[in-house]
Amino acid sequence: MKYQPRDFVETSGEFDRYYRWVTDFGFIEAKLELLGVQALIEDYDLARVCDVLLSEGQTETLKLIQGAIRKSAHVLDRDKTELAGQLLGRLLDFEMTDIQGLLEQAKQSKNSLWLRPLRANLERPGEGCLRTLIGHTESVNAVAIAPDGNRAISASFDNTLKIWDTESGTELITLTGHTSSVNAVAIAPDGLTAISAGGNTLKIWDTETGTKVRTLTGHTNRVQAVAIAPNGKTAISGSHDNTLKIWDTETGIELRTLTGHTGWVNAVAIAPDGKRAISASEDNTLKIWDTEIGTEVRTLTGHTSGVEAVAIAPDGKTAISASWDKTLKIWETETGTEVRTLTGHTKSVYAVEIAPDGNTAISASRDKTLKIWDTETGTEVRTLTDYTRRVNAVDLAPDGKTAISASGDNTLKIWDTETDTEVRTLTGHTSLVTAVAIAPDGNTAISASWDETLKIWDTETGTEVITLIGHTSYVSAVAIAPDGLTAISASWDCTLKIWDLLGGKEIASFSGDSGFDCCAVLPDGVTVIAGDASGRVHFLRLEGVSDGR
Repeated sequence: MKYQPRDFVETSGEFDRYYRWVTDFGFIEAKLELLGVQALIEDYDLARVCDVLLSEGQTETLKLIQGAIRKSAHVLDRDKTELAGQLLGRLLDFEMTDIQGLLEQAKQSKNSLWLRPLRANLERPGEGCLRTLIGHTESVNAVAIAPDGNRAISASFDNTLKIWDTESGTELITLTGHTSSVNAVAIAPDGLTAISAGGNTLKIWDTETGTKVRTLTGHTNRVQAVAIAPNGKTAISGSHDNTLKIWDTETGIELRTLTGHTGWVNAVAIAPDGKRAISASEDNTLKIWDTEIGTEVRTLTGHTSGVEAVAIAPDGKTAISASWDKTLKIWETETGTEVRTLTGHTKSVYAVEIAPDGNTAISASRDKTLKIWDTETGTEVRTLTDYTRRVNAVDLAPDGKTAISASGDNTLKIWDTETDTEVRTLTGHTSLVTAVAIAPDGNTAISASWDETLKIWDTETGTEVITLIGHTSYVSAVAIAPDGLTAISASWDCTLKIWDLLGGKEIASFSGDSGFDCCAVLPDGVTVIAGDASGRVHFLRLEGVSDGR
């Protein structure tokens, strides 16, 4: 049975006792182990329920602990033993007595070898994304948020779609049926139906049950985009066959085909009144269409490379396009006039969405960032950086305060938009070798590779001793402790791993917010320094090492 704090926290004394629980590491660890990370996160909603019983400092303490656990949820779902490291990495800089007490308990809780952060080099609560959603096994190409903001649907190169609970970050349903990459997804205004694009077809889904309703066929090349009209009765798809098609969503019948582009159609957006649509194409142009009669109204020119995405403002009077030329352009839809160009991205821009108030837009780029823009002035408001690979898509919640982005690193992130003479050749790796370290005795070496493995070598004979398997992405660096018994590896899968070199086994793991590019072990044999793709330098401590080592 799921309880609510309000059910039993009725007096100041009871609340004080409950407050001590949720700031006690032992309680947090036990609750995580017993009921999971989401139940633990919900405990801290007590701060809102019983606000009158809280001091300002207590309110802030609970919000920070909850925020740290929420940002670590995707790590803790996978490995609960990382709780101490995650809390230390995110909360060390906060000097509140109760937080420092919690962190001291976390340090004392470990009785085996682990990597203890010496500085707070993970994202703090309130920084970066709110939560990371993990489940897809390949690049996430698109994401759409339901009208109520409580659910989102992602589309992936792994041939599936996933429906997510945006509050808990839980995967609710996986939609299977496509036989190739799913490139786009749109949710109907009632939130009960979604349409996905994959291969040469589109599929209509019941979002409540996850069942496929029907398949729409007619395009002769890959379908890259789909949009649903405000009335939910029609949809428009864009394809690499250079056409758009208008569909009756209730019957699945093709109503008409729109022709005119001389290159792939990459995106389509439908105006709020449903009477017009704008398409974006590889031919460097956008076209405005009359959806009722299927005629081209005008062509928008100005981009110097393919146009990848387009969004229409809530009032229907302006649109914003995103291009491979690294820019976004704001257009007046009635006249087709270019209003201004937004510059700042350093690589192709893949997606753009406009906030409900029409005054703000958010863009996603191959440069691994999202940017928030003031559409009135054309100025960049802020840049969101938390990705190790390109950002493919982004969607905004109806309240405009939350965004969900999709990336080539196989994840989605939820954001609050308001806040680096040959003796012999050793062969065995199947991809690029990124790093090598030699043990103090000179008899052993370890290599790290893009094939996601490390290999231990006998340097005298050149023979491979053992392969270390455990990373799920490129291994970028490796370091050997001075005792020669332990090694640390760094990977783009956002983890550092400790290895027992004698047994060839993984001992422990530490997860960061970004992929790790380098690592080193200091001469003291216990201090580890690692650098990640976001520019952070992590200071950690190997703990659980006996005095005799």
